[in-house]
Amino acid sequence: MRIQDQSAYILHQRPFRDNSLILDLFTKDYGRLTVVSRGGAAPKSKLKSILRPFQLLFLSWSGKGEMPLLTAAEVASLSGPVLAGDALLSAFYVNELLVKLLHKHDVHDDVFLLYQQVLDCLSGSNQIEICLRLFEKKLLQLLGFEINLTEDADSGESISVEKQYIYFLEHGPVELSSNNQSGNQMVIDGSSLLAFSQDDLSSAHVRKQIKILTRYVLGHYLGGKPLKSRELFR
Repeated sequence: MRIQDQSAYILHQRPFRDNSLILDLFTKDYGRLTVVSRGGAAPKSKLKSILRPFQLLFLSWSGKGEMPLLTAAEVASLSGPVLAGDALLSAFYVNELLVKLLHKHDVHDDVFLLYQQVLDCLSGSNQIEICLRLFEKKLLQLLGFEINLTEDADSGESISVEKQYIYFLEHGPVELSSNNQSGNQMVIDGSSLLAFSQDDLSSAHVRKQIKILTRYVLGHYLGGKPLKSRELFR
């Protein structure tokens, strides 16, 4: 099979034998897949300056099996995102999430667009935390793991700004009461849930609670495995 000029991003790369690279790609029409770039890490390789993360590329590859051979690569646009400091670390975190949550060869046009949007957000904003929380929310929704932010999962009643809720994984928020209190549960204010449902993260208190919530939910779908990119922030 030969694929020509596919829009793609490099999510992760690692060295392979004889100055080659193994590239984890996120492509528009073929989902996530892995290719081999022969000689891509060689000192005089023309691809060395092209095969970079966070840059939209046009890639071509051929071959069967789990790791086809990269045959061509070019930069799709000279005006890619400008990422540095915490924004760069956050972009690596986004990449790691996609590597771990997306199944290989599953096509996700909407996630591909979301990825481009979060890179632009991280590049052009000093509200990095807001960019990440809104990305996490939308990603979970697009993958079928949407966070219930507006209804009590037991009673069906609307979330109240005056109440607190326990968030149960794969179920949703349930009003905190004397009957369901426990030290190990995820407790969150109703006001924070409703603010997040409206993409309103202007309050530092809301951002703090929502960060705990999204980490709690994502940890479940990641199988409890730690993310290496989070260690970079430490």
